[in-house]
Amino acid sequence: MEQPVVQTLNGLAGPGAFAGKAAYIQGGLGRFETSAADRAYRNAAAKGQFPLTFALTDIDEGEGFATANVTATAATGSSASQPVTFVAGPSPTGWQISKDSALALLSAV
Repeated sequence: MEQPVVQTLNGLAGPGAFAGKAAYIQGGLGRFETSAADRAYRNAAAKGQFPLTFALTDIDEGEGFATANVTATAATGSSASQPVTFVAGPSPTGWQISKDSALALLSAV
């Protein structure tokens, strides 16, 4: 379960517009959220923060969901840890990140 979840995080934090990353986020993103996420991504990329690497601890998997403490480390060396909720869903990896967790994690880094 850990590898597909890390692939979900990598897909979300990878290059490209957030309109193409909707499959990794439970319920997708609205137009305004997509625009804000794209802007934040461009700003972070301009500061040299990508790529991100992810480490998971305290993984707890249930029926159709999982939680983990995720530490995201930027290319600049800064890091942030957040509790993240994942749900089984129609993404390329079989796991989606909850919308609240996705927004909190990306804003933390």
